[in-house]
Amino acid sequence: MGSGGGTGTGSCAGNLSDRAAPAGGPSLGGSLCRRIGAALVIQLAAALPASTQQLHYESPSRTTGFQVDSEATPPLRALWQASTAAGAERVACIGGEFHDGVGHITRVLVLDSGTADSLGISAAASIDRCSPPQWFGTAHTHIALYDGQHPYPNFSGADRGVMMLWWRRWTVDGVFCVLYSSTEAHCELQGASASLVAGPGTRVVY
Repeated sequence: MGSGGGTGTGSCAGNLSDRAAPAGGPSLGGSLCRRIGAALVIQLAAALPASTQQLHYESPSRTTGFQVDSEATPPLRALWQASTAAGAERVACIGGEFHDGVGHITRVLVLDSGTADSLGISAAASIDRCSPPQWFGTAHTHIALYDGQHPYPNFSGADRGVMMLWWRRWTVDGVFCVLYSSTEAHCELQGASASLVAGPGTRVVY
């Protein structure tokens, strides 16, 4: 390129360094170049995780909803029944496939309640046991009623913390469901590149 259209840090300094600076102040060229450089560093840092992730997995970025297939329905209902009978949260690993934008839950592994505390299965146990590629996330129960009549149909802050820990551990988008009645669940996709967190597709009948 000619002298008026060069690129790179040398061009930035060369084109701006001869501009007048305020009396007693720093060079306009140096200050502006530093700001441009900082902005580029921030942009590059933000782009690195996404590009790195693509080396490890292909994200289901166009997910529009979830479906519990017939083979996964009995174990999920058994999970709910065991939870209500015990009066405590229960957790299961879930796995499946994505077809035409729909996450199909086809496999369920109920975790041993022997690893539970007074609130439920420990986060560490669910993160370690429910690992990809066999499993793509977890399902857990919300049996408490917030007013004695209505269930909690969404994830709590603690739930979302566990979901993020799962993603950080395995660096793949995960599917997470909360069972809030004997036949209904709320599911979301959690990850850096895609997150289905609202809309009719998150409501699931099992």
